[in-house]
Amino acid sequence: MTADPKDIPYDQIVRDLEACVKDLEEGRLPLERAIERFKEGIALAKIAEKRLQDAEGQVNLLLTAETGSEREEPFPTSSGAPPSGPRLSTSAPARAGGPSGRVGGGPPPTGDDDIPV
Repeated sequence: MTADPKDIPYDQIVRDLEACVKDLEEGRLPLERAIERFKEGIALAKIAEKRLQDAEGQVNLLLTAETGSEREEPFPTSSGAPPSGPRLSTSAPARAGGPSGRVGGGPPPTGDDDIPV
């Protein structure tokens, strides 16, 4: 990763990140090289996350400029379903179930613990 991150297309960043993950999952790298690859992967993930945040900000600005009032709307997908694929650790968690986000739907748990019912 010697080029300026701004010059690297987002799709290439994702491919490079996937290559890092594959190398690490295979477990064939010597420890020193695995640590280097891990650091590269972390740097790529940060660049990708920044790009996504910048894109989201641009979409929100465009929506604000279009209407004159500030509002946030989810970015529509062609199928109407939430986007699939890998999520970065700083992204919001994927929803697992119906509208409540819980598998099986229904009201949220009422206890103080975080253990799902």
